Amino acid sequence: LDRDGVMNQKAPRGEYVCSWEQFEWIRETRNAMKQLASEGFEFIVISNQAGVARGMIEEEELDRIHRNLKAELASDGVKVLDFYVCPHHWDEGCYCRKPNPGMLYQASRDHLLRLDKTLFVGDDPRDCQTAWNAGCRSIFLGDSNALTSLPDNQRPDCTTSGLEGALDFIREYFTSIP
Repeated sequence: LDRDGVMNQKAPRGEYVCSWEQFEWIRETRNAMKQLASEGFEFIVISNQAGVARGMIEEEELDRIHRNLKAELASDGVKVLDFYVCPHHWDEGCYCRKPNPGMLYQASRDHLLRLDKTLFVGDDPRDCQTAWNAGCRSIFLGDSNALTSLPDNQRPDCTTSGLEGALDFIREYFTSIP
């Protein structure tokens, strides 16, 4: 899962969630994660966090946000396996910054994931590009009009306004895998 805009309310453009106190859950996502976790699903969070490179958030505070996020979800019975963060500025050209596939590749190596059997959930067209670049399938949370610039081969497999709207797709996808 992407984080900002998927798990929590996204800060305005150019701003960042810089503390746990600013973190505001998207209730629908949390409810959907609880339902999926009760069926055996586990999660990995993949997030660009250029606010670190821009000096707007310290890495220690970002780690605190993720520790608290993980603990709250654990209290709901939701297991977050790991967090992958690109702390680089968007102009650095690093391989981990979405839409580059570096963080998904690292998660695949660390957790022995088959990316061709993985769904990546995001709220930005770049998340769909990231999934395509890594060989994943994708779910887009948002208005399909935001996807008009994407080539057909990079379009998501499912588009919905919130994660609860993708539950049937997710279940069907994973029951159809040989």
